[in-house]
Amino acid sequence: MAKGYVETLLNPLPSEQKRVLVPALNYIQDNWRIGTGARATNAQWYRIESTTAAVAGEEFSVKHGLGAAPHTLIPVLNLTEQGAELVPLEVSRAADSERVYLKSSSTGAVITFYVEA
Repeated sequence: MAKGYVETLLNPLPSEQKRVLVPALNYIQDNWRIGTGARATNAQWYRIESTTAAVAGEEFSVKHGLGAAPHTLIPVLNLTEQGAELVPLEVSRAADSERVYLKSSSTGAVITFYVEA
């Protein structure tokens, strides 16, 4: 979303309210980050690292600890690790409140991803 669009939405507000809201919203747009912690810096995304199964196409599960079934998995590539790669992932069955269930044609590959509930 462009900053100009946000300001247009705020135009009907009194100038005193816009004086406070416009810089706050611009700051959020300029500083949106995923980060490297267990939880994304500015989002309800949770970072998980695991390893694919030893046999290609075999289901493996990963504990996520959210307490609710995540609906989105976002794979990421760690650019600080030589040899890091994105591997094909397939959902083998719906995630539940404890685990995500995946398959991959890559064996024994370290994977990093975020989940969102």
